[in-house]
Amino acid sequence: MATLEKRVQVLLSAEQYARVEAAAKRAHVSVGAYVREAIDERLDRKRSDAKAALERLWAWADEHPMPAITEQEWSDHKDDLLDRPALTGI
Repeated sequence: MATLEKRVQVLLSAEQYARVEAAAKRAHVSVGAYVREAIDERLDRKRSDAKAALERLWAWADEHPMPAITEQEWSDHKDDLLDRPALTGI
């Protein structure tokens, strides 16, 4: 297990807390562990969705090549795009 070293304070409504607490009990974990799992799942899903969208874009671009660009130039261009900070980790 990773070392827990950062603290976050989140305010929840009574209903939200009751729902989270009940879900954590059903999963036999603490509320904190349940929230951490939910955060990981959300971030992983968003990364996965972004990666899938990017792969669909690449597939479309591969099927509709620009007439003035070679296959190698397109491959190099895709690599350059993936090096951009906004796409890091996708």
